[in-house]
Amino acid sequence: MAALGKRQLLAVAPGITAAKDALTDIQLVLQGPSRGVSGGYTPPDLSPWVRVRMEAIRSHLSQYTNPNSLTYGKWGLSARQAAIAIGRDMYCARTFVTLSREYITCRKVLPINPYGHWSQSMLADEDLATDVRNHLQELGKFITPEKLVQYLAREDVMEKHGLEKTISISTARRYLNELRYRFRTEKKGQYCDGHEREDVVYYREEVYLPTLKGFQDHPCIFEADGSVITPSLPPGARRTVIWQHDGAIGVLDYAVLY
Repeated sequence: MAALGKRQLLAVAPGITAAKDALTDIQLVLQGPSRGVSGGYTPPDLSPWVRVRMEAIRSHLSQYTNPNSLTYGKWGLSARQAAIAIGRDMYCARTFVTLSREYITCRKVLPINPYGHWSQSMLADEDLATDVRNHLQELGKFITPEKLVQYLAREDVMEKHGLEKTISISTARRYLNELRYRFRTEKKGQYCDGHEREDVVYYREEVYLPTLKGFQDHPCIFEADGSVITPSLPPGARRTVIWQHDGAIGVLDYAVLY
């Protein structure tokens, strides 16, 4: 076993029994203490930061130890499946592996930064990015790096997203750029989202909207009563599904699926 080396030893998956024991313990913690004769349980006093990590560990261990799971007994694939279930990527799966392994060993929840190294943008977290966008929309035309710093320093925001420190003005500027807001020279210190830039207007009016209009007769129409109206298309034409959502710059993005 020693010949495997430290790196390879760390890759050995924990045993199913040890993982089941850890899963039982973490479920008890998340369940909270019993109310006694009155029945039920008292919600555990956990910060959102800790609870998110414990839920991640529980999800991973459940996938790994449940015989009915498609990834039963497969440590890495179970982490990947748990990450997919919440719409995350491989970085998240690797984080689950680290958290679960540590909890099995000593029942501790590591204070791992979910956004990677601090040099990586916190906006990699979809929930935080959504809240920031909503806040910026509320500010309207009065967006500044200072106001973004103040928002992320709010106690309720830091607790909700597990933020441990505030950001600097330069970092706030970088985040605004990531969200496609651009500095306005005519109004010192303010940012705009670029909707009315000449190139943006041209693309929207001359390329985007005409292209989208060309697909309008191809999708099925879903009525309120649950019925579906199938489009009447010429020979060789195929039905189209248009997936619509609010994009980061406020213009309707679309994906066309055949």
